[in-house]
Amino acid sequence: MVNRDRELERMQSVKLTKQFAEQEGRRPRILIAEMEEDGSKKERKLAAAAFADAGWDVDVGSLETPEDTARNAVDNDVHFIYYASDSPRRTKLLVSLERALTLLGRDDILVALNPGEESEKETLFRYGIAAVFPHNYPLEQAGLTMLGLLMAQPEEENK
Repeated sequence: MVNRDRELERMQSVKLTKQFAEQEGRRPRILIAEMEEDGSKKERKLAAAAFADAGWDVDVGSLETPEDTARNAVDNDVHFIYYASDSPRRTKLLVSLERALTLLGRDDILVALNPGEESEKETLFRYGIAAVFPHNYPLEQAGLTMLGLLMAQPEEENK
């Protein structure tokens, strides 16, 4: 049953990415960020594959500072940055990333964290992080949620 649900979510995501592409002239683009060596490389690889299968254009970042990650996102004109990390420093890194995006004039680039703890959600949302997914949250569902957030942005912000 779980695999069937995930396949349905993937198909729904492909449909939404096509709809987005028709409206915006290109598919949604996501950067899978790596801002520290934290043992989450496997999760980032799985996320890259899942988002690509769901119709996203995927960029995979190398190990970079939050400022360099923001510049990479701007240079590649992504819509979303996805950060997978269990690091205790993830909140600080994401706040720095969001600040760097704002300084670069691209606070329209949305940011997601997976996994995130309930206790850090309020802080992350306050600093502009768009989505925080709990441990073991299905990537297919995360992709759908992120597409929904992206498509809900006002027209002038969808670049």
